[in-house]
Amino acid sequence: MTDTIYRRPEDYELEHQGETADVSFYCQLIDRFAPRTVLELACGSGRLTTPMASRRPDAHLALLGVELSGEMLALARTRVEESSDLVKRRVTLEQADMRTFSSGQAFDLVVLGCSSITHLLSLDDRLQVWRNAHAQLAPGGRFVIDVTMPDLRTFASSLETPPRALLEIDTDREDPETKERLIRSKSTTYDNFHQRAKVTFLYDKFKEDRPVDRYVSDFESHVYYPAELQLLFLHTGFEIELVWADFSTRPPDRRTRDIVFVGKRR
Repeated sequence: MTDTIYRRPEDYELEHQGETADVSFYCQLIDRFAPRTVLELACGSGRLTTPMASRRPDAHLALLGVELSGEMLALARTRVEESSDLVKRRVTLEQADMRTFSSGQAFDLVVLGCSSITHLLSLDDRLQVWRNAHAQLAPGGRFVIDVTMPDLRTFASSLETPPRALLEIDTDREDPETKERLIRSKSTTYDNFHQRAKVTFLYDKFKEDRPVDRYVSDFESHVYYPAELQLLFLHTGFEIELVWADFSTRPPDRRTRDIVFVGKRR
């Protein structure tokens, strides 16, 4: 049942319905940095891909999206096919692992959004992705990542004796057209030494009088802290150009929920 949600991309879409802050942010990056070539690692269902590809319509822009999950990539392909001719011309999608993928071309911008870096559970995997991004950037190109900051209150509860893994409802979405409703509950335990959170997601999907569709998706994620991200960028040959909070251009503070790093190839 590990990562079941990625084998149900329609539910993934419903789960993230209405979340627009990161989409708007990455679109603004296209306007700000004016890249001609973009590589999006772990592009998923194309939630960021197609909006980014629609920016700067009078400029040259080519966007390559890479995704490991076949089910998610299929939805991304559908999203592109249902988009404008401009997006169709600009976007190419490939099924590949972000740790090892190489296109043989140099990009102006490499994007790794949606906290996808949390899938990298080992230090070797993390270094491999950072080095791979660096190798595929043109000189002066940028590598942009985002990640949710650690939920220390939840982690502290799971470290109590005896441990407490509270079940909480954290998402409730309804599709306005199909009237499908998806409720997500989760419990979290934390391995302090390995900086690893084990999250059990419990999904309940409702539609009219149908029986409830209930399933579990287990998710292990690496928990990042800002200093670690700084070291990953610096160790793999980047200079840290910008650090932003919550999909804005303001600096982080102690209340920041999501952090964005922009590393520039020297």
